[in-house]
Amino acid sequence: MRQALSPLANALRQTSRRIRGVHTSSTSLGEDAYRLRDLIAKFQDPTSHYHIPPGTSGPQHEEDHSTSRSPLNLGHGSEPSASSTSTPKSASSLSSTTTTATGSIGRKVENDRPWLNDDSPRKAEALRYFTEKGYDTAGVLTWPVAWGDCDMFQHVNNVRYLQWFESARIRYAESWAGELPEGSIRDMLLARGTGFILKDISIKYKAPVTYPDTMMITNKLHTILSERASFGLTHIAWSLKDQRVAALCDSTIVMYDYDNIKKGVMSDEFRRVLERVEASYGEGGSA
Repeated sequence: MRQALSPLANALRQTSRRIRGVHTSSTSLGEDAYRLRDLIAKFQDPTSHYHIPPGTSGPQHEEDHSTSRSPLNLGHGSEPSASSTSTPKSASSLSSTTTTATGSIGRKVENDRPWLNDDSPRKAEALRYFTEKGYDTAGVLTWPVAWGDCDMFQHVNNVRYLQWFESARIRYAESWAGELPEGSIRDMLLARGTGFILKDISIKYKAPVTYPDTMMITNKLHTILSERASFGLTHIAWSLKDQRVAALCDSTIVMYDYDNIKKGVMSDEFRRVLERVEASYGEGGSA
């Protein structure tokens, strides 16, 4: 009798395992579906940092801040109104106005970034300071401080400045494009033929930067040495919110032959471009 029941018992055990497997899979699928619904809800919630208003798109890459927005401030414990769920203005347009009524029911938006106002003199003050210190006012990088740039000490992490100065260095090189044959700067920045590469860099941190803020970073060439195929580059990082120098940077850039993976040679043409740019600064004091 025991031997006769054995095949039946085995079949029952296998069926039980399959049922448990289906149950486990359905539980896992249920958890995944819940997480997906939660994420979608964040994209649709106007009070969330993940919110993407209808008709707009998110950032194209991790350093794209052009679509960054602050969540709508609806007040603690309040429910979203009809106006808050409509397509809002961009962050730049909201911050470039005074506290005004917007939307069909007159919702007011706080002007918490006055340095971005069209009538704000702060950018002009920064450019005037750059000129006084002998820095270039062409190719200046204007960069928003992201909330994620800050660390647990509640200010921008020191490492983030390296990325800012890197972006400023590339932006400044792009501003030389009109001084060289068409496509030359683009080839340099895409590592085609002879370009340039960072040799060393040092940063002096002058004041903490906190969110929200917008940085203006200017540049100045120095120590152009064709025989060593190198030139120096200094930067000032200026806080528009605090209207002061946040950091100073100095670096050495060397020519590099990317095609042959070796030290490059500074051409006479490129040297003359650097010298013309340097001569355009005028006299200035130390930052």
